[in-house]
Amino acid sequence: MPQQLFQDNCLRLAFCIFWVPFLIAAFLANTQPGFAEATLGKETIQMMEQMYAQPITELDQSARGAMLGFYVYNNAGIGFRCFVFGLVFGIGGVLITFYNAAHLGAVFGHMASSKQWDNFSEFVTAHGPFELTAIVLSAAAGMRMGFALIETGGLRRIAALQQAAAKATPVACAAMILFILAAMVEAFVSPALIPYEAKAAVAVLSAGLLMIYFVGLGFPREEL
Repeated sequence: MPQQLFQDNCLRLAFCIFWVPFLIAAFLANTQPGFAEATLGKETIQMMEQMYAQPITELDQSARGAMLGFYVYNNAGIGFRCFVFGLVFGIGGVLITFYNAAHLGAVFGHMASSKQWDNFSEFVTAHGPFELTAIVLSAAAGMRMGFALIETGGLRRIAALQQAAAKATPVACAAMILFILAAMVEAFVSPALIPYEAKAAVAVLSAGLLMIYFVGLGFPREEL
């Protein structure tokens, strides 16, 4: 499966469509006054600043278990939308992925220049690698099926869709696993009263495991 994912052109496309706009939006929101408000809206910015106005130490630690269910539902909803929009001949997946990337990038960029940055970064650092990767995987699975409706390879559209679904299923399953892992980290690690260095270590470990799985195990090998 890692080798299949490594060679998946739709996954490569989704990766570029997400991370390039994300990084550009983050940079512009951090350096260009007015960009974040034009991208997110004034109400969204105010809501984000209010959400992270309190430090982690003032959060209700007893609510972690209940929040796990909320995070699974919320995170899976993002992935589901990316997947479903991808079915619109692939173009829908491109647009929704670009939108999510620009939106999230603008949030990160704006918060990095705000006084709430310490609270924001302490909460989002640990679960970021799993959650953002899951969004990319969901978009790739949907786009693969959507593009199959355009490039059928000589098959009837329903047959092409069934063939694409077989290839997209492992990608979608990997996305759901990562969304669940992200929700667990977001519920039990992100709000935990532990040093920020420990949360950063979780993020580094998560990113390292993703690199090993998708690149280390996925890189093509010559058969002996």
